[in-house]
Amino acid sequence: MQIYPLLTQTEQANLPQLTAVPTALLSKFGDSTHQVWLCDTVDGRMVLKVCDEATVTRSGFWRGVNKLFSAEFPESLARIKNTYELLTKQGLFDVPDFVASCRNRFVLTRFVAGVDVEAMQVTGEMVEDLARHIGQLHQYRCQTWGALHTPAYKASGWGERLHATLLTLAAESAVAIPEPLLSGVLTQANNLQETEFVPIMLDLRWDQFRKADDNGALVLIDLDAFVIGPRALELVLFEYVLTPQQFATFKATYMVNNDWPDYATQKPCYQLLLFLMQVLGETDLAKWMKR
Repeated sequence: MQIYPLLTQTEQANLPQLTAVPTALLSKFGDSTHQVWLCDTVDGRMVLKVCDEATVTRSGFWRGVNKLFSAEFPESLARIKNTYELLTKQGLFDVPDFVASCRNRFVLTRFVAGVDVEAMQVTGEMVEDLARHIGQLHQYRCQTWGALHTPAYKASGWGERLHATLLTLAAESAVAIPEPLLSGVLTQANNLQETEFVPIMLDLRWDQFRKADDNGALVLIDLDAFVIGPRALELVLFEYVLTPQQFATFKATYMVNNDWPDYATQKPCYQLLLFLMQVLGETDLAKWMKR
């Protein structure tokens, strides 16, 4: 009898029976928080992601997400089924079919046949699809913020908690943050006034998508890092993920059904937060802040 790798007998007792030895898939990133296997089962091909809690503890990204939003990852894997349901209902991209999960441990989903999206292959149409998807999610407005399914923080507390998170991450950062920059950003953070919050994905990159073989549709395959936060934070992230031309296309498409927030006063705070969270692995702070 085949067994699921790294799972206890109890954890895999109710999972679909395997028909072959699972195949380990290489991670694209050295600091990945999951080990991933392709699993052939009696119910079809599936993907198993097993969380490495030690890596999560060392991850600047997850320290930032958990500190700022109280996302409680990886304990939140117990509730990730709700994330798949929310994205299916509110988003415009397909997501893999959810099969099972366990807090602090794993997620099992159906395999999506297709090819991983690479940034160099992104077309204008794909950028427009992304903008429509994000615009749709941004219409799901909340008055509170925090963990995706339990956003418990009041709007008035955003600046104070952002300030505390920036201070903590800066102290832990391998890159020294110049005092004038940090001081200015911390002052800005204390004065931020955010009033509405939406679902945002803090590690959204093109490599989080697959292009499905059956219909060519984009499928968002990694849903771990969704929280409820300000629109501006995610829009600042897109300034890095997209080229200037792509960002212009994204903005124009987004504004067909959504207003565009003026986030000039928030931008330095959010830039430094994303840098300290190592969202794209950049190590040149001066270059990052000039974007």
